[in-house]
Amino acid sequence: MPTQDDYGQGVNIASLTDAPDASQLAKDIANGIAPRGVMRFASATARGAALSGASAPVDGMATWLQDVDRLEVYNGAAWVTPEPSLSSTTTGLSVAAGFSLIDFYGFRQGRMTTIDVFISRSGGAVNSTNGNIADLIACTLPPNWRPTHSTITSCWDNGLVHGGFVVGVDGICTLRTASDDIASGSTLRLHVSFLKTT
Repeated sequence: MPTQDDYGQGVNIASLTDAPDASQLAKDIANGIAPRGVMRFASATARGAALSGASAPVDGMATWLQDVDRLEVYNGAAWVTPEPSLSSTTTGLSVAAGFSLIDFYGFRQGRMTTIDVFISRSGGAVNSTNGNIADLIACTLPPNWRPTHSTITSCWDNGLVHGGFVVGVDGICTLRTASDDIASGSTLRLHVSFLKTT
């Protein structure tokens, strides 16, 4: 009578008391291992045709679809693409002269990065003329939390005044516009999201 594998995965292993049958031995091993590895299919249609009836998918089964180059896992109800783990940081941001740090949050899942910076204007007021201000460096993002392909444009506000800023591949965040003067002591909230390309 076949025994179970040592890892509790439900793979039948022939015992010495079983009648010799090389074909059955090979089939039991292949059928036991294949659905527990990553199975490759030409498409979702091909997968659906192969995994039906007695061979219906079960929780945790993984497949690779060759036509769309995608890994999918069966969750008991549907085939889903596994989400990458979430990374975060609250350290490594440096502020420029004339600003002080209140809070910094960076979140990344896969290639998508979201940055939230809260800084206070500790220097003098910044004058705005028709929405324009002299370029003003506010802070620098930590390494590995910077755009990788080009300069990104985003928005900031302080509850009363809003404007635009840019962040380059060097991580430098530069205020470019302001709807009104930026008062000394005001809190600026900078938010930017971008897709890392490397």
